[in-house]
Amino acid sequence: MRKEIEARLSEMLRLILGVLLGVVVGMVVTGVVEGMGHTIFPPPPGVDLTDPAALGTVMSKIPLEAKIAVLLAWFLGVLFGASTANLIAGRRAWAGRIAALCLFAFSAWTLTLIPHPTWFVVATPIAALIAAFAAEKAFGRPRA
Repeated sequence: MRKEIEARLSEMLRLILGVLLGVVVGMVVTGVVEGMGHTIFPPPPGVDLTDPAALGTVMSKIPLEAKIAVLLAWFLGVLFGASTANLIAGRRAWAGRIAALCLFAFSAWTLTLIPHPTWFVVATPIAALIAAFAAEKAFGRPRA
């Protein structure tokens, strides 16, 4: 009985650790890829990237490629984050699902802070779902 309790506790701790580290990895990957995108496609001169109001006013001036780079960053963040969570949690799909949901929530929050084009708002959850699905198929194994 004691070993069973210890095994369940170990599984639960791995699940929690997997989710936490998955979110951290996803955020780091998102930040790195977004940074690369901002380096390749710099914002218009004089734009303060830390001011959401300023970003909202220049969103129409930002090139399409830069917006696609941000969408790619969010996709890769969910993909790497959910994959990491699944692997740390012992290939448990729920860890990746929770990490993907947390990372998508950050993306949705950003969409509410900074006005984005409609196509981008529609593409964001689709990209997150595809990334989460790919991570689950590659590294998640639902347990009965």
